[in-house]
Amino acid sequence: MHPKLTKVIKEILFNTPFRKYFFPRFVYNFTAPQLCFLCQCVEATKHVEGAFAEIGCDSGATTVFLNKYMDAQNIQKDYYAIDTFSGFVPEDIAVEVADRGKTEDLFTGFEFNKKKWFDGTMHTNDIHRVISIEANVNEYDLTSLGALAFVLLDVDLYRPIKKALPEIYAALSPAGIIVVDDCDSSNPRWDGSYMAYQEFSKDINKPSQILHGKLGILKKDV
Repeated sequence: MHPKLTKVIKEILFNTPFRKYFFPRFVYNFTAPQLCFLCQCVEATKHVEGAFAEIGCDSGATTVFLNKYMDAQNIQKDYYAIDTFSGFVPEDIAVEVADRGKTEDLFTGFEFNKKKWFDGTMHTNDIHRVISIEANVNEYDLTSLGALAFVLLDVDLYRPIKKALPEIYAALSPAGIIVVDDCDSSNPRWDGSYMAYQEFSKDINKPSQILHGKLGILKKDV
């Protein structure tokens, strides 16, 4: 396209509500310091036995970010990305509503997704190591992934976090790291994640460590 025509089109788009889709914007559900910390975790576990995993990956923005970091640092590991690719499952929402006093309207916004869109995003960004798995973590045996070195657990609600953490920790290699997102007791939408993280930390006699406002950390002893 001719540069002058491109400029005209961009000027038109700039003056419409579609501007956000065509001009740079921050697309992550993590702050810049949080993303930097996740990269530190990737770096710290690059020589630890096992794969990396992101459980709850939505459209793949963070997946792309972390894999581009891996590319830049020449970190060669399998990377599992697990998601329903259709939002929260009804059973998890039911627990939040019936047992935790929430309202259903809190848990919308992730259902407009498809695994093929996620896979296409990886292909567009020239990322080929990611193994995407469409699954409900409540029904998927996470120990089947084999040894794990670093896991970002981002499924938000109490029930799936409570089920996933023991399996992930069992598969975690010595010196491995788990980061549980949304461990923020002040956020009524996601405090189920915080509660499940605190309970599991107590179960395994590990101190609670929450960094950058919402990242719950678990490290396995060497």
